[in-house]
Amino acid sequence: MSDVKKNVSINGLKVAFIADDIKNLTEFEFFHNATFALMLAAQELNVKILLTESNNLKIINNKVIARFDEVILNREVGNHLKVKLSSEYSLDSLNIIFARKDPPVDENYISYLQTLCLLSDKQTNNQQLPFIVNKPEGILKANEKLYALNFPNFIPPTLVSSKKTEFLDFLNEYKEVVLKPLFKNSGEGVLYLNKNDKNASQILEANLQSDIRMLLVQKYIPDVMGGDKRIILLNGVPIGAILRIPKAGEFRANIHRGASVAAYELSKRDLEICEALKPCLVRDGLYFTAIDIIADYLIEVNVTCPAGIQEVENLTGKPLSKMIVEWVIETAVSPQQSAVNKVYS
Repeated sequence: MSDVKKNVSINGLKVAFIADDIKNLTEFEFFHNATFALMLAAQELNVKILLTESNNLKIINNKVIARFDEVILNREVGNHLKVKLSSEYSLDSLNIIFARKDPPVDENYISYLQTLCLLSDKQTNNQQLPFIVNKPEGILKANEKLYALNFPNFIPPTLVSSKKTEFLDFLNEYKEVVLKPLFKNSGEGVLYLNKNDKNASQILEANLQSDIRMLLVQKYIPDVMGGDKRIILLNGVPIGAILRIPKAGEFRANIHRGASVAAYELSKRDLEICEALKPCLVRDGLYFTAIDIIADYLIEVNVTCPAGIQEVENLTGKPLSKMIVEWVIETAVSPQQSAVNKVYS
């Protein structure tokens, strides 16, 4: 029997997932999608699992409502999900919501988060409203590229600007840099620039003329070719990690771009970074996050739809999905029992 069943009552618990990509998982996604792994873990606890997409949310008379499918999950490619029935739910009637919409963080994404903000941390008629992972206010605050700048002692030299001349000065100073758009994911739009590249000015100008005019540029860290570290955090505590190694001819260490993965043991510096982040993550309601570290530098804090769970589980056998779901249930139902005290080792 699961530990969570010993500590809390989960009879009739409604656990909802807002995710846009679960019904049509590709074979690749079946083995890598973190939301699917979380849903499978929740199913093992015999709770009611509800699934909807972000564009199904609506507001009627100040209530957030959506049509949800009650689903049954299968560990079978091509037959991974069956819809049991569909019903409209007021979101304030749910117990737990996993907010798992992928970037880009555009107008649709922001309106989705602002809709969820109507639910977060409020009471109506003495009714406890759903526990949302992650808190929409926290996601709105924590741009995944910019949030790391709250920890200047741990990041590489960084410039955020919309001025081409400032980027060129930065490139001249550091010789090799990485250019990143602020609101995309999976390495999309991330570019390597070298001072000797004759097209550097034109590349910068083209990117600054796009819809997203403010960019982040960082000093290039050659250690990335040996892999960047993806560390999974639960309530600010590291519970698993992998090393993502770029494929030949690529510097981006995203799994969706062909990176391979290897098991990884956290270093003293990694733990120091995690400890520094923890108070801010807890304060902002960013309960389930994933950070990226290259060498000794914090690069990114993933809060919108953190991934890497299945990879850690496959490499280590550690049941991260179960740990996350059980912690969320205990926090939602019995907050006093929900502390995560052990540091990953």
